[in-house]
Amino acid sequence: MYRVRPSVGVHLVAGPGAPHVAIVAEELAALGVRRFVIVGIAGSLQPQLRVGSLVLCSKALRDEGTSHHYVKPQPFAYPSPTLTRRLTQAMARSVTTFDLGPTWTTDAPYRETVTEIRRYRDRGILTVEMEASALFSVARLRHCEAAALFVVSDNLDERGWEPRFYDCRPHLHRALDIAIKTLAAEPQR
Repeated sequence: MYRVRPSVGVHLVAGPGAPHVAIVAEELAALGVRRFVIVGIAGSLQPQLRVGSLVLCSKALRDEGTSHHYVKPQPFAYPSPTLTRRLTQAMARSVTTFDLGPTWTTDAPYRETVTEIRRYRDRGILTVEMEASALFSVARLRHCEAAALFVVSDNLDERGWEPRFYDCRPHLHRALDIAIKTLAAEPQR
């Protein structure tokens, strides 16, 4: 955990996945943290989203196991509308182009099938990642706010997988800066 502003800390998650994020969120919530923003990488399911694109998550398809231990069964987990709106405003002020839309959270990245990729792409799901639905569910149970801002790091479609993780680093820094400034600013009442 790194303190970057008087009221903002950054926790670097050592490994991917819903269980790990849930553990970290649980422990931080127990210590009094009330707002969380994932700044991470995600695969693109949409052809217009290329490596480096920023995507603010509007909802997360729950295709992992952790969230089901926190909230009742439903297809999606939702971020905090207030925190998501504040991130949207901060990104617009910084003249940062971004997309707002749903993500597919799965904890089995090597089991993504062409059928699933097509189905979720055709339903308008923008990205695939491993943490958002779990964080949103933990936050809901613990009465915290949570949001997710992703940088596209790879492309996934019927032709296969195009990983380009190192090409997205400058975009991750920009996204992290926006998240820190948003969390540090006093919420509008």
